[in-house]
Amino acid sequence: MKLPLEYRWLKAHNFEGFTPWYIVEPEKSEGIRKEYQLETGKDIIPFARRQDNDDIAGFDIINGNPTSKVLTVHLTWSSKNESNGYPIIKTSENIFDWIKNVVIPATEDWMSEEDLEDLIDKN
Repeated sequence: MKLPLEYRWLKAHNFEGFTPWYIVEPEKSEGIRKEYQLETGKDIIPFARRQDNDDIAGFDIINGNPTSKVLTVHLTWSSKNESNGYPIIKTSENIFDWIKNVVIPATEDWMSEEDLEDLIDKN
């Protein structure tokens, strides 16, 4: 299954540095995918996760094919369809829209002088 060009482009350029979001390999994210399916009855190819909560991001699948549309999902990890407004799903037109409207604001909120010092010390 071929993922959208935008994802493959960012992956080839070592997409990183967007804490609290990090990339998860789609082929290693079957547990996340299965939970999404149980909670929504739909399918997704997960490619990112937020380290401080239960948010994941993935490509929406329509008719068995991944689309460029990115879904940001706050999973409940209940392994069932709650049908009470959960999971919370936010839609982005593509990965660049997702970076602009979901990732960058989270990264701006996450930044601190202390974390920057830790990052610099690691290098």
